[in-house]
Parts: sequence; C-alpha cells; structure tokens
Amino acid sequence: MPINEATGLSGDMGVTEEMMACPLPRVPLIDPENIPEHLAEELAPLYERGVKRWGKVSRFLRLLGWAPGFVEGWQIMDGKLRVQHRDSDPEYLHMAQLVIIKTAILTECNN
Repeated sequence: MPINEATGLSGDMGVTEEMMACPLPRVPLIDPENIPEHLAEELAPLYERGVKRWGKVSRFLRLLGWAPGFVEGWQIMDGKLRVQHRDSDPEYLHMAQLVIIKTAILTECNN
C-alpha cells in the first residue's frame, strides 16, 4: 500500500514505505486454491465462509489455515465482534480497523 494522500498514511505518522512492504511470512500461507489434501475437508468450508463474509480469504486466515480449529474459532469470535456490526453500525467496523492498523504501525508488524 503506498503512503500518500489517497491512503491517508502520511510521513508525519511515522509510517515508511519499508514498514508497509510485505515480506514473506515465516509460516507459509495456505491459499484457497491450494489447500493441502489432508486439510481440505475441514478447511475448504471455513474459507468459503470467509469469502461470503468479506469477499476474500484474509492473510490472517490463510496463516491460521494450518490449524483449521483456529480458523473456526476466529470466525466465531469475528462473527460476534465484527460481522454483526458490518451492516448495522459501519462506524464500529471503521474504528476496529483503525485499532488494527494503529497496533500494526506501533509494533512494526506488516503481515
């Protein structure tokens, strides 16, 4: 993501292009198109749920994919925290996203 006026990320926020670079994660992500055979039966429906909710499978879920129970647990929690507010209270969702972004910036976490 570029740092410019369109993204709202400016240099005075302490964000650099290097911080926003997306290096390869230490744990390989499981893409929806390449689910390992031994995980496919359990993981494919969870990925489908992610696509229905958000339009894609997030990098976070692709990381958790190695343990489908974690994906399912996250989706239950996510349903209670964000999904129910997505349509009824968009401001809540925007605030939650800002908290995630601010935490990532402070911890220099870009994955």
